Amino acid sequence: MKMRFKSCLFFLVMMYSGKLFAEDNPCDLPHIENGKIAQYYYSFKSYYFPMRRGKKLSYSCVVGYTTETGTQDGRITCTAKGWSPIPQCYKSCQVPILHHGSYFTSQRELQVNETLLYKCDEGYYTAGGNTTEEAVCLTQGWSLTPNCTKISCSFLSAIEHGGFYPVKKIYEEGDVVHFYCEENYSVSESDLIQCYYFGWHPDPPVCEDVKNKCPPPPLPPHAHSIVVKRTYHNGDKVHIQCQSNFEIRGSEEIQCEKGKWTSPPICIGTMGNWESEARPSLEVDTAAGTSKTYLDEDTQMQQDCTSPPVIKNGVVLGPLLTRYKSGSSVEYVCQRYHVLDGPSNVYCKQGSWTEQPTCLETCTLNVTDMNSNNIELKWTQEELIFLHGDLVEFECKQGYNFFQTIVPSPGRTQCNHGRLKYPKCIMQAATEKCHSPPSIANGALTLPPLTHYDNGSSVQYSCADYHLLQGSERIYCSEGQWTSPPVCIEPCTLSKNEMEENNVLLQAFYKNQVYFYHGDYVGFYCKQNHFGAESGATLFQVQCKRGQLVYPRCVEGRK
Repeated sequence: MKMRFKSCLFFLVMMYSGKLFAEDNPCDLPHIENGKIAQYYYSFKSYYFPMRRGKKLSYSCVVGYTTETGTQDGRITCTAKGWSPIPQCYKSCQVPILHHGSYFTSQRELQVNETLLYKCDEGYYTAGGNTTEEAVCLTQGWSLTPNCTKISCSFLSAIEHGGFYPVKKIYEEGDVVHFYCEENYSVSESDLIQCYYFGWHPDPPVCEDVKNKCPPPPLPPHAHSIVVKRTYHNGDKVHIQCQSNFEIRGSEEIQCEKGKWTSPPICIGTMGNWESEARPSLEVDTAAGTSKTYLDEDTQMQQDCTSPPVIKNGVVLGPLLTRYKSGSSVEYVCQRYHVLDGPSNVYCKQGSWTEQPTCLETCTLNVTDMNSNNIELKWTQEELIFLHGDLVEFECKQGYNFFQTIVPSPGRTQCNHGRLKYPKCIMQAATEKCHSPPSIANGALTLPPLTHYDNGSSVQYSCADYHLLQGSERIYCSEGQWTSPPVCIEPCTLSKNEMEENNVLLQAFYKNQVYFYHGDYVGFYCKQNHFGAESGATLFQVQCKRGQLVYPRCVEGRK
């Protein structure tokens, strides 16, 4: 009975100690594709492996391959979950052939994380519409394929009651086209359009019946209209108001009738406290500033200025006078949403006003135009009004693709003097579908994957806790292929053992932190009576780089 008890006890002790041994030695000989470790590790495998936690191991990649950081050699640490980081060797990037452009380097092969800068020949552009671009060698290949193409604009179709010249099959960037209309018809917008890298600007015009269109409404001095439109048609009405200190005489409303406006009212100044200021002074200071020269009334009147000019969509601040002395000034402001272009202050100089500013018009989204072009706003907007110069980004409705696929950012357009060039989307043709999206290390899809995805579909990735997402979190299915997925860069894990071995402590600011993002800085300081082994310093800032922290080393002694 005693023998049986001792045998059982021995067996349990051996099992427990074996479990401890296995837990304490979790790392076996690593298999590194296109990489290797020192030969003696292979020769004496049973002696070195499995390795204990905390042990480090160096490895090197074969020629033509590098680590994720772009170096030939790497270093890994044995953790409870195995080797960290997982040792991998990535193939370096071969510089592709570039037509209609040149590279800024003679190298034919680049390592991971190296940048390749290239330039396109005159008349050719990169996918982003630039003359120069850079591609980065990533672990999965180039971030983008270097390419230079000649940009052309879409074919121009004939317009009703008019035409254009020159007529060409293909229009290249810089080409200008002139539009004209038949008798009794006029061009709706500018009669000249130009081919840019993003397409035609402004939009090709149409020929409108002169009887159905009016010019901008006639505004009398010191008046403004409440609503300003780009184009006025037969039957349109405009309400006119006078500025402060002016009374309106006549109808406040004018109407477009068969191409002409009805008679506008006039604005007459009222008598106020400022009337005396409007009276011209007959005395003018000389340069000396003490003596005065008295001018006759006719000469003084010639040097004064009348009321400042009216600008569209803008007003003059303060009360308006009927006459201003030479040297005086007024300030202009624009109506809401309009952008002031030019000096806000204008001056009276010898009877004439200096050049006045203009108020650049806004762009208001037209839902009808958006629907006819099968587009919708990419981002939610509370107001459908954009200032001059604002970028507006559209996307195609489901089942449609952009007509101009070779143009970079085809859904992006800019508000230019009140005009918006709407991109066009056409019915999506039957295209090859994509299989399930690729999986990524230390990350996953935000939604469960499907077996197939339609062309143009997208999925979104997220990284594990403390991992930094590098690249675009969303990838797209394009002609049966997914765009490049992001990379989740692992964090640095604080090691108490390494801190103890190097005689360093964590600064109080980082107390209770165990994980640090890639790129974060970690503060250390030497133990009492210890100093930096190389610098003699006692405080250190170390940056986390792709899961690796290089701990400072402190030694005992005097500085």
